[in-house]
Amino acid sequence: MGLFTKDKALEIMAPVDGEIIELSKVEDEVFAEGMLGEGLAFIPANGKFYAPMDGTLVTVFPSGHAYGIKNKSGVEALLHIGMDTVSLDGEGFDVKVKQDKKVMAGDLLVEVDLDLIAKKVPSIQTPLVFTSESMNGKKIEILKTGKVKQGEAIAKIV
Repeated sequence: MGLFTKDKALEIMAPVDGEIIELSKVEDEVFAEGMLGEGLAFIPANGKFYAPMDGTLVTVFPSGHAYGIKNKSGVEALLHIGMDTVSLDGEGFDVKVKQDKKVMAGDLLVEVDLDLIAKKVPSIQTPLVFTSESMNGKKIEILKTGKVKQGEAIAKIV
């Protein structure tokens, strides 16, 4: 009954306070159609975004709008804050981390002025996707929907 299995589920934490929405509801077809991978999205209630899992920051965009975290299991998550936020060139984003550094679930990644960016981009919806090529047959199980607090377990990768 799993006594000798070394692979245990990878728990995913909410990176921000807010509301979880289905990825298919995101106002960007690349995310909504799952082209980058499976996952979920958030309507953030505040501008503090945290690492959703332990891992290494394989991507920290200079603009501060997106973060790639690779777990030791090989699973890679992409947290993308808002739609078309790359066009802001970092305006409204106060990045707290550096690429290639290790993070633990709950480490602060960035503080975002949501009021400022909401006026300048189509949406502040924030997808969290698990890249298709990193999943290697693993599946995401969504544990929570609706309102969520940062740090709550929201999904697991099995």
